[in-house]
Formats: sequence, C-alpha cells, structure tokens
Amino acid sequence: MALESFVSNVPENMSILQTTKFTFLFPDMPFLKYFAQTISLPSVSTTEVTVPTPFSNTYRHGDKLNFEAFTITALMDEDLRLWEETYKWIKGLTRPKEYEEYLRKTIKSPPDKLYLDGHLTINTNANRPNLKVKFFNCHPTSLGAINFDTKVDADTIPVCDITFRYDHYEIERI
Repeated sequence: MALESFVSNVPENMSILQTTKFTFLFPDMPFLKYFAQTISLPSVSTTEVTVPTPFSNTYRHGDKLNFEAFTITALMDEDLRLWEETYKWIKGLTRPKEYEEYLRKTIKSPPDKLYLDGHLTINTNANRPNLKVKFFNCHPTSLGAINFDTKVDADTIPVCDITFRYDHYEIERI
C-alpha cells in the first residue's frame, strides 16, 4: 500500500463534536436564541422500493426524502416571552377569533409570517461557527406545557418543548 493512499484517508480534523456548542434562531423570533436548551438534528430517511427476484426480495432507494420533525426544549424566561411568541405563531396558523387576526394571517406581512427559516449553528470546540443547518419554511406544530409546582426549589428552571415541521434542511460549512 502506497503511503499517499494511506495519508489521504486520515481525517483533517480529529476533534470530537461538543453538543453544548450551538445556537438556534429564527431571525423573527429573538427569544429562542437565548433560551434554547436542547435540539436534535433531525433524522432523514428515504422510502424503500421492493424489487422482487425469484430468490428473495431486494431493496433499492426511493425517490423522496422524509425529514423528521424537530423539537426544541427551551428554558422559560420570567416574562414567558418565548412561550408567548410561539403561542401567537401557532394561533396565527390556525383559526383566528378576530378579524384583525384574520387579516394578519391572509396578508402575511412581517413580522406575522406564517413560515420562517431557522438556523442551527454548530460551533467548534473553540466556540467558533463551523456548520450552519438551515431549515426552510418552519412552523410550530406543538407548544408544550409549562409545569408550575410548589414542591420544587427555586433553582429548578422550567422548560417547554416546541415541535416544528419544515420543508427540508441544508448544511453549509462556514
């Protein structure tokens, strides 16, 4: 085996990913950037096509990608700004109760857009931006509960899960 072929198989970067080095933001939802605690990079799959043969079935790739929804667990701020802005977003996507809400929904004027692009920035170990995952046409599908409990101590920070759907995502090296 030639030395050149061996050297070309060695990764340039041997550093291990640190899952605490990230930010997520929707440019029109400022509070999420500061309070996002966890997010999973969603899985991607494709449908499979069965190809029958006389001996056994074989499988080939399909023609569509399936993107899993993603959930962000967010710390709750004292004023519930993050929860409120997400609540208003979900409410705007569904049946409004008042005529003004209907107008905002049908006109789709900023900042009342129905779908937003989200950005997950993954940083290096030195906390420098390394990768950007851009989620296109996101919208919330679920806003989790906030539990109020007199039995927990004051240091327990309440969290809330927010689930989003989107069209697709792309990864960009920075």
